[in-house]
Amino acid sequence: MRTIPRMVVAVVALMLMAPAAAADQGRGSGDGRPAIVPAVNVSGSTGGELVGDWYAQNLSLPADTSPFGGTANLCLNLGRHGRVLSPAAGRLDENGNLEMTCGVEVGRPVLLVMTSADCSSAEPKDFYARTAREQRKCAVDFLTRKIVIKSITVSVDGARPVEIHSPRFFAVSPQGHTVFAADPVFEATPGPATFVAAGWIAEIRGMNRGNHVVVAKATIEGQPLIPFIVHFKVVGGGRGD
Repeated sequence: MRTIPRMVVAVVALMLMAPAAAADQGRGSGDGRPAIVPAVNVSGSTGGELVGDWYAQNLSLPADTSPFGGTANLCLNLGRHGRVLSPAAGRLDENGNLEMTCGVEVGRPVLLVMTSADCSSAEPKDFYARTAREQRKCAVDFLTRKIVIKSITVSVDGARPVEIHSPRFFAVSPQGHTVFAADPVFEATPGPATFVAAGWIAEIRGMNRGNHVVVAKATIEGQPLIPFIVHFKVVGGGRGD
């Protein structure tokens, strides 16, 4: 059942932060701290290709193990040869946050998928569409016309949040293929299907060896969503924390 508007990888918010207060620091601070940047070309994959891969994998999972249901703690391998790491969902903790942990090698690209949606040939009602053009229009219209997004921010290691609710961070996938499980998410029809996905995504660069915490927050329809917190354990070369 579609109980939340696809805010996957959990979009967020307890601290309401207007876009003007969260300055766009997408190019990083230049002082060696991790940077949050648009996912234009990540290890040879476009942002659209990566959000499509993210959805293809997640839509194929049974409902009881799906990140869309808040019960998964998955670190996905996306893109060409699985080079890009991406957290998916997390589990609700005692504080009401969606929280998860991913291990990652120094220098490996990391993609964060925030408020997003898909439309497919297998889902009911407002999320059903048949052709690539219809699926694209359906997914984009849902995110830009049918829900009102006020803010989506991402912060690494307590730094000032970056506002990613911006066209620079918006990506739309080509038409992809997936196979919905026998117990599918979103009341879909089990079996093969086509889909198009869209959403606000960001690449996280420059996490050195050690522990890092990414906090994502969003405000939709005037309401803050539950926080999404990812703990990264970065291993391999580079200087420690």
